[in-house]
Amino acid sequence: MEFTFMEDDNGDELFDLAKDYFKDGDHIKALEVLEDLSLDQGNDDPLEGIHVNYLQGTIFRELAGDSENNDVKVTYLLASVECYSRNLGLAAFSAGTLFLLAQQIESVLYYKQSVRKAKEGLCKALSTQEGESVNKEREELMSIIEHAELRIAESKTRVDSPVENCEQQVRESKENGETRKSEPDLFKRLRLYWAGLNVDIKRNFMKVNTAELMSYVEIIYGTGGRDALEQVLTYAKEDRKWRFWVCRTCSVKFSSPEECKSHFEQEHAAQFKPSSAKDISQRISKVWARKISIGGWDPVDAVAAIEMIKNRLQDVKAFAYENGWSTDWPLTVDKERSELLKEIQSLLVSFCDHKILSCSVRDWLMHFLVQHLENLEVSKHILTDCRLVETPQSICFLECGELNQILDFLKNIKCERYDGTDLVCRAVDSFYAGTRVKEKIDFDPQFSFLLLDKRLLQCKIARFDDEGIINVFDHNVHYAKAHAQGDDILSWLFDKSSQDVSIPFPTPIRAHNLDIWIAVLRAVQFTCRTLGTKYAKKLQYLDYDAALTGAKNLCISEDVKRKNLQKDQWNSYASLLCKRCKERDARDSLTTKAFLCVVRDVLKGASYPTLDFPDLEDYLTVIHESINLSDDLVLQSLDLLKFVVNLVVPLIDSKILLIENSRIILLENLIRLSVFDYRTYIRQPMKEVMLDRILDMESKAKAAATEADISLEKEVDILFEKEAEEEKKLQSKKKKKKNKSNKRTSPSLSSAFNENKTVEHESSVNLEPGVTSPLLKTAEEDSMEPEDTFSSESGQTSPNTINQEEATKDMENMPGEDSFSEHLEFAHGEAANRYRSALDMTLKALLNIKALQKDLVHNRQPFHGNLEEQVPYALQDFFSAFVSEQITEEGLYSYLLSNILASLEEIHSMSGDAAGVVVAILEFCHFLKNPDRESLVTHLFTLEEYERMSCRKCRRKTNYPEQSSYGIVMAADSIVDLKCALGNIKFEDVLKVIRMEDEMMCDVKTGGCGTTNFVHHTISRCPPIFTIVLEWEKNETEKEISETTNALHWEIDISMLYEGLEPNTNYRLVSMIGCVEEGEYICMAYTKNRWVSLRHETLAEEVVGNWKGVVRFCGERKVRPEILFYEATRSMA
Repeated sequence: MEFTFMEDDNGDELFDLAKDYFKDGDHIKALEVLEDLSLDQGNDDPLEGIHVNYLQGTIFRELAGDSENNDVKVTYLLASVECYSRNLGLAAFSAGTLFLLAQQIESVLYYKQSVRKAKEGLCKALSTQEGESVNKEREELMSIIEHAELRIAESKTRVDSPVENCEQQVRESKENGETRKSEPDLFKRLRLYWAGLNVDIKRNFMKVNTAELMSYVEIIYGTGGRDALEQVLTYAKEDRKWRFWVCRTCSVKFSSPEECKSHFEQEHAAQFKPSSAKDISQRISKVWARKISIGGWDPVDAVAAIEMIKNRLQDVKAFAYENGWSTDWPLTVDKERSELLKEIQSLLVSFCDHKILSCSVRDWLMHFLVQHLENLEVSKHILTDCRLVETPQSICFLECGELNQILDFLKNIKCERYDGTDLVCRAVDSFYAGTRVKEKIDFDPQFSFLLLDKRLLQCKIARFDDEGIINVFDHNVHYAKAHAQGDDILSWLFDKSSQDVSIPFPTPIRAHNLDIWIAVLRAVQFTCRTLGTKYAKKLQYLDYDAALTGAKNLCISEDVKRKNLQKDQWNSYASLLCKRCKERDARDSLTTKAFLCVVRDVLKGASYPTLDFPDLEDYLTVIHESINLSDDLVLQSLDLLKFVVNLVVPLIDSKILLIENSRIILLENLIRLSVFDYRTYIRQPMKEVMLDRILDMESKAKAAATEADISLEKEVDILFEKEAEEEKKLQSKKKKKKNKSNKRTSPSLSSAFNENKTVEHESSVNLEPGVTSPLLKTAEEDSMEPEDTFSSESGQTSPNTINQEEATKDMENMPGEDSFSEHLEFAHGEAANRYRSALDMTLKALLNIKALQKDLVHNRQPFHGNLEEQVPYALQDFFSAFVSEQITEEGLYSYLLSNILASLEEIHSMSGDAAGVVVAILEFCHFLKNPDRESLVTHLFTLEEYERMSCRKCRRKTNYPEQSSYGIVMAADSIVDLKCALGNIKFEDVLKVIRMEDEMMCDVKTGGCGTTNFVHHTISRCPPIFTIVLEWEKNETEKEISETTNALHWEIDISMLYEGLEPNTNYRLVSMIGCVEEGEYICMAYTKNRWVSLRHETLAEEVVGNWKGVVRFCGERKVRPEILFYEATRSMA
């Protein structure tokens, strides 16, 4: 179909341009030009708009054909129908598209509309001169009518049900399943690199320099990209919001959905209202809806009630009503009426829920009641005084016959309209998802940095930020307390979801989703067109009703005249009506035409109003043939038609409200589709800049690591050359050290774990990499006397001297040298066995921690640091065997354990307990690192804790230096004591109470008052592993051990212990080390969803079961849990 008529050359040029875009397949550009053309010329003149509407309708029809998504296809078809429906000359195209739409969603509604449009097109085709194209069009229209009427007939023999496109759902679910692919190698590589970065580096990474971003955009996207980014940054700076609403037709921006809605309704025909406000279909009020929903709907004894109205009217007027219902009316037991009333209530409540119960339906019900009671001699005036016309309880006065009539009427009201609105909503949802953003993006005060959401440092963000408000922060303060615990920022960087690609930067905003946006606007306008049709039909019936009233009044006036006339002088009603018709000109008004239609229907005895007006001559012939119709038949016909009109108008109102619901829903979805979020616009270039930056960081780190490896290889070569000499020196050194009495002892637990005591604050041992630990002092330093011992020159004896003298006296009193030697040998052997057991169980407990396993697998780095120490090498061999899974080979585990023990024996006391062994192992593991990342221990185990105190007396606030530790220490008996004192509280609550006992004095030296105050604890990050040490008295009974173990929980929330953490920072118990009475240690490990017991020098497991089994096991075998290793649940995922 071709149109060449245009009023101006510019219009011709634009239309030709749109056609060229369409031929090239650029639908967006074609629609953009057509929208501009529509704005310039409008569509009021059919000759002006027909070419635009035809081309736009054709574009949407083609888009529908290309779309594989059923919801989107239906949306495009609705838009096409609206475009074709704007001009009578396009009726044939409208009919064909309506038929396609009806087939797509199996909608009888659209089959009926396609028949009507096809008949309109057929009338036009029949009036056109014969031709091949015209004949073909007639055949197509006849075929549409035939097939559509067949589908309509078939629909009456089957139960209506909404059609679900199962094939589409299966395809979509399949596609969703296929999108989950394995992680790319680059992502895996960067995850490992990210895990080892310093917290400050991670925090600093979240800032994006706007100048750097601008430079990148200009290089990649040219000046157009630079201009687009400048526009974004300017808008963000001025409006402090990322989101706004934009009309794609006229490119006007709005700051709220209300402004956007008003614009669409006023400027783009997204609302329809009749010319007279009194003709607008109204829903019932919320008050009436409440009366309907909460009423009892019990049948009233109508005879007794009417008797009360007639004889005790004043009492009846005084009846109390609550929510429209009175308990003063006499009730009756009538099962049939009760069921009918409940069914009526159910329908009315359903209509209220669907917002389609109109005031005209309520008025019809009340009018029906008034008519019924008037027949029982109760006037409408009295009913009004009794307030029965104000309540649905009046329906309960009716008998079964009247109730059945009401039910029959109400069943004609449809609650649903299969017009495809739900499919359009689903289509909009799929596009709207691309405009929603979860992560916040803020600025620094100078707007020189974009500050990415700090939550991406620790977890995925669950909720969408639909406000898009921009905050201004000092970036140093903003990220200072951000917990860099996860790698979700990398997942965000690598996310290639539709949200980023749906708005490719720097595409003009107007072009974003322009096709679906215009399609939804056309769907709204098509609904408004349908509303206009329904209102026109309603007004026709209202005119018809007024004409019926006029005809009835004409007959009544004749009755008055007859009182003064002889019977042979009477005029029949039919002759009066015919005479009045001949006096009127059918071209005068709609009112006159309605009157002529009424007279025709009355004289023909029609049972239903006919609103089409035929040829005047044919009309006059019809009424002339019926001029002798009797007065009774005329009155009967008038009453019947009046009754029918009174039924039809409320039904039309319900349909109008149903269509209005569709309009409101579609308009709301159009408003949602009008949202534009600048974050989705700039997110992809931001990701590209950040990804380039982290790749550059990784590249530099690799270069540094390569350099370090080369240096290490040189050092190793030198060591190999001296290997023989070192081995000899080592053996000699062992013999000498075995005779020394002042061997190195394990550091106190307070230096590695935080104890809970009331003390003056002292800085704890610094466990950061690169700082010498107390455990790693040389043997010479370890054998030196302490500085605070008193010298013998002062005349005082040092504590060491006293101990030596006492030891000498004891030795003199011994039975003999041999006996003493045997005793020492036995004690030494027992301590060594105990230490070996503790070491064995410590290693097994540590290796059951997933976070440690992953770190060992992903970071197979050699030890660096004090190369003279043999312990790190022994540990490295042990961990390497574990990673390679060779450790399970027969005899290898015992061999490696012996190597570690021998290395420790040179520099570490064998009298330490399990806690001391844990500290020793972790201290030596500090050497397991490379130059570009934190040590294994710092990353996995170390708590960086800050303490602050606010004096309750002098209000002085004191912040103490950061302390590093591996966990906390507490007395085991205090756990049960607190459980008994405070009731059945959680383990973390017990820990919290114990932490509250940690107090400090307000330092007098620095101006304080000396008052003791509670200490507040915070940590800068949550390590993957959290350790708790329990101290026992060693004389506990089986019951005490069971009660203490039972008080422990295998999952704790450490946000109860440290301030500033997110709620539910959960850790789960994965392994623990326990001690039995004989001094042997065992390890309890949670693996494969059950607890197992691991014994000394064997890899065999004894299954214990669930936690109750652990409690029972510990009690029966008197196993005291001493070391508890908890792992963050996020690291276990």
